Amino acid sequence: MEQVKLFGDYDSVIVNYSTGIDSTGTLFWALQNFPKEKIWLVYCDTGLEYDINDSLVWATAGRLGIKWVILRHEKGFLGLLEHRQKWPDSKNRWCTAYLKRDITEKWIRTNRDKLGQRCLYLTGERRDESPRRAKLPAVEVHRTTLKTTRKGVFTCHWHRPVLDFEKGSMFEQGKRLGLPVHPCYEYLGRCSCVACIFMPDRYAAENMKRHPQHFYKLLQAELRYGHTWKKGVSLVELWKETCEELPADLVV
Repeated sequence: MEQVKLFGDYDSVIVNYSTGIDSTGTLFWALQNFPKEKIWLVYCDTGLEYDINDSLVWATAGRLGIKWVILRHEKGFLGLLEHRQKWPDSKNRWCTAYLKRDITEKWIRTNRDKLGQRCLYLTGERRDESPRRAKLPAVEVHRTTLKTTRKGVFTCHWHRPVLDFEKGSMFEQGKRLGLPVHPCYEYLGRCSCVACIFMPDRYAAENMKRHPQHFYKLLQAELRYGHTWKKGVSLVELWKETCEELPADLVV
């Protein structure tokens, strides 16, 4: 892979913000290295988020005095699940592709005039999270970079500034910003979608107990399409184990 070096400065800095501790640590890095006037807080609502997330984005941006935007796919997770009739999996992570990557890239391309000619895109992956993330480059060219000057001049670099940090330091950096920790960390080890296919089954069970309203349509979809949440793991069966009875209005 081609080695990419960061520029000395950028016209704009986008922080891919999820409200979790890793993106908070990424935001801390951005504020340590750039004036807040250049920073954009970009949050993607997949349609499977905690109810508190929107207000956390607003509060964070307001407290720190930075620009923010919330992006949503017109169909959302449930709409795409209905269209595809299959849950995403490790080989076909359409949730990430459509609900995060594509809408972010569309927003960047649409707002090049606001972002300037040099843009830095930041995400909060850490190497100790998974073998796949351990191999990620610290810097690469983002797909929104213009390859010719026919439509203008625009270079976007993708930087992962917290790759080599430990999880504990992410909590500490959030404290230094004066930001509250997402309440899901009271019972989960990681902040993701409420029914992320990569979360341990016990995490989904905990969310079922605390946020049952998010699961009703997911249960219905699983029964309708005959395709389970994970291979060999059914949300319906997990619900029965966790909450005993299915919702009364759940009709196949």
